[in-house]
Amino acid sequence: MTSTAANAGPKRKGILRGMLFGLAILLILLYLGFGALFYFQQDQMTFPAPVHYATATPADIGIAFEDLRIPVAGSEQLHAWWIPATQPSDKVILMFHGNGYVLQQMAGPEGELPSLHRLGPNLLLVDYRGYGSSSPGTPNETRVYEDARAALTYLVEQRHVSIHNIILMGRSIGTGPATQLALEHPEAGGLVLESAFTRVVEAAKAMWYLRPFPLSLFVHNRFDNLSKIGDVRLPVFITVGAEDTLTPPTMANGLFQKANQPKQFYMVAGADHNSIVKVGGRALESQISGFIDSVR
Repeated sequence: MTSTAANAGPKRKGILRGMLFGLAILLILLYLGFGALFYFQQDQMTFPAPVHYATATPADIGIAFEDLRIPVAGSEQLHAWWIPATQPSDKVILMFHGNGYVLQQMAGPEGELPSLHRLGPNLLLVDYRGYGSSSPGTPNETRVYEDARAALTYLVEQRHVSIHNIILMGRSIGTGPATQLALEHPEAGGLVLESAFTRVVEAAKAMWYLRPFPLSLFVHNRFDNLSKIGDVRLPVFITVGAEDTLTPPTMANGLFQKANQPKQFYMVAGADHNSIVKVGGRALESQISGFIDSVR
C-alpha cells in the first residue's frame, strides 16, 4: 500500500470532523442569533399592532358613544370609547382587548362590541399606546400597565365611578393588564378573563419553533397571571374556548384552580381562540351578565 493511499482514510476523517465542527458552530450561531432576535423583537411579537384596518365607530352599528383621549405618561394619550349602557347602570366594564386588533375593528362586522354592549353595564374600551390612534410607540408589559392604570384613574376621577362598580375585563393579552389591576385594587367589583393565559412564556411554547429556546431567560414581557391570580381578592369569571390552541383550556383551568372564591368557569364548546365570542353567542353573554349581576 502506498503512503498516499494509507493517508487517504485519516484525511477524509479529518475533513469530515472539520465539516461537522463547522456545522455545529453554524447551528450554535443560528441558535444564539435567533435567541437575540427574539429577545430584542419580543415587544413587536407580543404586540403586533395592525397598521391597516377599516375605520368604524360604534355609531356605525347604532351604538351611542363618546370618543375620548385619556392622558397617560405626560403628553401621551390613549384613544378610548365611552359607551353608555342601554338601561341606566352604575356599573362599568373596563375592557382590555387582544393584541391583534384595534378599537375600530371591535365595531366592525366581526367585532365583539355588540356582544359587550349586550352585557348591560357601561363600557370603557381603550387602545394601548402604539395601537390605532393612541399615542405611537411600541407597547410592552410596563407601558400596558401604565395604560390600564390611566384608564382606571379616568373612570374614578373624571367619570366619578365608584371603584366598587368597576368590572375589570381582559381578552387574551388583555387579561394581563386586567389581572394586574385586580391585584392592585381589591376594592374593584370583579374580574372577567376571556381566553386567558397563565404566562406569556407558556403561551409562546405553543409555537413549535420557540420550544428549543430557554424562553424564561429571554422573555421580559412576562404577564405572569398565574403567580398573581392567587392574590386577587375579587370575584373571578374565567372563560375559554374548548378548541383554543393558543391559550388552551389547561391554562384557563390552571388559573381557575388558583383563583379565590367566589369564582366561575365557563368553557365554550367548539370555540377556538378567535371564535369564542361568535361561537359562545348569547349563552356566553348570559353567563358573563349573570356573573356581573351577582357582583355587589
